[in-house]
Amino acid sequence: MRYLSIMLILLCLHVQSQSYTVIHTIGKIYDSESGRYLTKGLKISEDASLKFETKGARAAVLSSSRGRFIIQENSDYSSQSDALYALSTVISPVRGRLSTRAGSINNALDFRKLFDEGPVAWVGNTYSVRVSQTSYPMSESQFFYAQYQYQNETINKKLNSDEEKLIIDTNSFYSIDGVEVDPSLVKDVKLYFYKAEDQSSTFITNMNLVIVSSEALKSLLDQFSDGKETAVLELINSMYGKCSEEHLKAAISEF
Repeated sequence: MRYLSIMLILLCLHVQSQSYTVIHTIGKIYDSESGRYLTKGLKISEDASLKFETKGARAAVLSSSRGRFIIQENSDYSSQSDALYALSTVISPVRGRLSTRAGSINNALDFRKLFDEGPVAWVGNTYSVRVSQTSYPMSESQFFYAQYQYQNETINKKLNSDEEKLIIDTNSFYSIDGVEVDPSLVKDVKLYFYKAEDQSSTFITNMNLVIVSSEALKSLLDQFSDGKETAVLELINSMYGKCSEEHLKAAISEF
């Protein structure tokens, strides 16, 4: 009888073992327990051992009892790409909502805080930010431009403006001579302000931009019914980079 009681207790503990459902992934993460890569819809147990096979790989998972979590390496990517990590060492709760408004730029320090203090998630076809016309009067003769490296070539891109907004268009930004390029191959992005009067270019800041594709955004939105904007905003901030509520709503309106 005592043996039976112990077996029942162990069985209950096993049944109650926590599991997580994968809802979104970036890169390749291998689950040694199931012998599968993490993909949308896959269930993993709390005893899983994971191998991160690509740099910056991460996944969003959902627990019916505990909520949303992010799986990612805690240490810098190194030559130990074959290392296995216990799930408990690489999982953490999704961060709460960060900034809800895009804010306004008044000086170079504001630009650096926006673009060079951690990655910025670029959602939608355009990325816009309000800029003080007093500090940076934008016109045909005074404008911002971005410079980046693509396959050992330096590319300069004049950026559009609309009254007090600096506007970056995805299609034109990531194209060279009319040919679309892979954003992941674009490196060392810098922002400058140009004045035609004295033909001067002033370096403003580095730009750490991370593209959230339309397909990825739609996939995230499809995971939720109620309060989807809040949930998706939290996941983007946790997985990709800084994203404001204003930018997310603008991107969703494009669908």
